[in-house]
Amino acid sequence: MLKKLGFVFLYSLLATSLAWPQERGFDPKNAHYIWPTEASPYLTSTFGETRSAHFHAALDIKTWGQRGYEVYATRDGIVDRIAIGPTGYGKVIYLKHPDGSYSVYAHLLSFNDKLQQMADSIRFAQDYQFEIDRNVGWKNMEVKQGDVIGYSGASGIGPPHLHFELRTPSDKPFNPLLTNLKVTDTIAPQILGLSIEPLSARSSIEGNNDIYTQRVWGKKDHYDFGTVEVSGPIGLGINAFDQSNDVHNSYAVYKLSMSVDGQELFKSRVDSFSYNETGQMFIDRVYSLLENKGDGYQRLYTADGNSLSFYSKNNSRLNLKPGTHQVSIRASDYYGNTTTASLTLKVDDNRTLHASKPKSNQSINTENILPHQWSWPGDWFMLSEEQLGQLTIGTQDSTNFIRHRDGIAVNLASLDNLYMDIPGMSPVTFRRIQPYSWSVISSANFQNFATFPKGTVHDTISVAMSVKNADQDSITLDILPEAYPLKGAYQFYIHRNAILQDTTKRSFYKYDRKHNEWDLVPTDFQEHYIVGNPESLGSFALKRDTKPPQLYNPHLTQRPDGQWLVMINATDDLSGIDYNHAKILVNGVRGIAEFEPEDDRFVYYHPQFEPAASMEVEITAYDKMGNCQHKTFQLEHPAKK
Repeated sequence: MLKKLGFVFLYSLLATSLAWPQERGFDPKNAHYIWPTEASPYLTSTFGETRSAHFHAALDIKTWGQRGYEVYATRDGIVDRIAIGPTGYGKVIYLKHPDGSYSVYAHLLSFNDKLQQMADSIRFAQDYQFEIDRNVGWKNMEVKQGDVIGYSGASGIGPPHLHFELRTPSDKPFNPLLTNLKVTDTIAPQILGLSIEPLSARSSIEGNNDIYTQRVWGKKDHYDFGTVEVSGPIGLGINAFDQSNDVHNSYAVYKLSMSVDGQELFKSRVDSFSYNETGQMFIDRVYSLLENKGDGYQRLYTADGNSLSFYSKNNSRLNLKPGTHQVSIRASDYYGNTTTASLTLKVDDNRTLHASKPKSNQSINTENILPHQWSWPGDWFMLSEEQLGQLTIGTQDSTNFIRHRDGIAVNLASLDNLYMDIPGMSPVTFRRIQPYSWSVISSANFQNFATFPKGTVHDTISVAMSVKNADQDSITLDILPEAYPLKGAYQFYIHRNAILQDTTKRSFYKYDRKHNEWDLVPTDFQEHYIVGNPESLGSFALKRDTKPPQLYNPHLTQRPDGQWLVMINATDDLSGIDYNHAKILVNGVRGIAEFEPEDDRFVYYHPQFEPAASMEVEITAYDKMGNCQHKTFQLEHPAKK
């Protein structure tokens, strides 16, 4: 419990103030919070870290890889909302406090008895439904500070831990360390690497027009990146992390700043953000390095479309005069522990060297010039002279070809409705897509097109489209550049061949190159078009899924809270498991079929389940194309034999 673990938390004045421009009555310093679990006083993650598609909105508290620790109400309040699901927050409780703010406790193993009974009654009444998300504030269920509201677990995403989140009255997450809560931290952040991005087709970094990365030299508290030759507009970024005492987990850096020749040009501090901004993680980080290498380089400038409130100074896109310039970078954690790094930029005259479109009869491997492999930030792409010579491009204007030391950049910014012939692909069209208006791109034969609603892209970029119909059963398309993050979904419309009559169990899928698998895209078969609704650019194919899920390895287990469960592994090769329609019975008694996608398994849950010596387990499961698998297993309880 709290006293046994010796947790002591004192009120403290914040080193920095936090403004809430739309919530003048709320200040996180004005309330007293207690630590929300007995598990540990240590963090596995901090506020504002990089996640797969968003910023982390909470503190993650270490539970040592175990489940079942008590979770406490951090303040007095009422239970405002409960939810259970297979992804995201898993099993989660939302409390509303007297000042209108909220606390959130996620990835739970289970709720306390009262809340669990309420959740179970809702799910059984809704035909044994697995997922629920209910606003229950009208019930006025009061909790007092320190009450046990649940138990820590690993539901949703990630290993066992407690996700502890605080929100303002307007539902904006804010850093819990802005309150009286503390962790012990005397360790300064560490810097691993530097990134330099070209911000135009004419930019050059060490003679090239591609993202440059540099590892660091130095010792504790100060690092040196040496000298880098550049020209034209560039943007800097760093790969950095923080730590606290007694644990080895890596955290996000709280504050960053950058000065050039003694003048501070960039300053950021991660205190709070809105949920409608959380996808901007993709442009706060260097997305291509995050997507391709998993490295979370944080930009020291704001990319186009970035409206986050993190930045107090941002005159940070560098387009420096020729000569030598000194750059200083500072990284600090919440408690003021600081690390610095230095960089010398040697800026050359930005004398653009235009090149005519290369002509090449040299035979090369055309697989190496497919667009998904290009360095393509949205306004240009760069290839070697030999690779570029294999392309037929619908412009010969020399100003659109810019020679660099390691290749030629093709400037797309001034080219709209561009046509290109690329070996290994059907004809490719390029179109400028606008962020503030509806945009459309069509295929070369005008039979297929994609529409981008207002706000789909962060800034104006060039998008390419190529569609290949091998026969009525084989349709592939590319909508590129793949390594560009979108703000929302768009639609593509592929002309439906009159021969294609049987659409049963068909859908478009996007190819995930990193994991070598296909991801289902919501697809609608209309009279004249097949309509896909993806949320990212990439390569797509029309596929048919006729194989049902595989069900295997039934086994009995008992949770730390004493609840018995039956687990059954379930995998599907293509469309994925449709857990909403699954049904599981044990000795004829139906329970709730919960699904854990990270472990590829169904869980039979019934609050009154007690295992017998011999059990018949009956399961019916579907994939997202409606393919059904029904199996019956015999299961024995060794202790009762």
